[in-house]
Amino acid sequence: MITAKLDEKFGSHPDLKKLYDTYLALVVFLFFLSWIVPVVVYGFLSLELFYAIILATSLFLPTIAGATFAAYWIQKYQASISFLLTRTEIVVQRGVWWKKKSYVPYNRITNVEILQGPIARHFKLGTVSIQTAGFSGVKSSGSRAAEAEIFGVKSFEEIKDLIMNYVRKTRPFAIEAEAGDLNAQMLEELRRIRETLERNAG
Repeated sequence: MITAKLDEKFGSHPDLKKLYDTYLALVVFLFFLSWIVPVVVYGFLSLELFYAIILATSLFLPTIAGATFAAYWIQKYQASISFLLTRTEIVVQRGVWWKKKSYVPYNRITNVEILQGPIARHFKLGTVSIQTAGFSGVKSSGSRAAEAEIFGVKSFEEIKDLIMNYVRKTRPFAIEAEAGDLNAQMLEELRRIRETLERNAG
């Protein structure tokens, strides 16, 4: 089990590849059952053998090539994932050809939750979903999207507790913003008082 430690990069668990391979196998299996196998069977029953073989080859080869490419991509993608928990922020990096790196300060985090689908539960994998103030992303379902996710890990409960511990110790961004506005107002008022005093002295 991969354990999250402060200021130490860690990746997703190797079982994430098994999870993605399972998804791929289900898609290919359903793809075959839904129309490729019926079409090929129909071809062998209604066409000459030569044309039936051409039909089967034209359907099977692209599917096998696509599944092989997807399996290769899954391996590369799983290896590209890295997470880092510092004392001030969370850093999430992933991507095979297009790299994406997200920085999430603790003082912006408003909600942390754990997600686990039925197949992921079989592999004991979970996702720590992190939502922040001011992030406007929306899922296709209409619900609010997470700004960052620590996914494909088995120590998700531990990671959530570690994040929440730092969130509780950090002053929320909204409070910092209000304090900044108050300081700006005080400085502006002092500047006006100084200008008034200088005019009266002159």
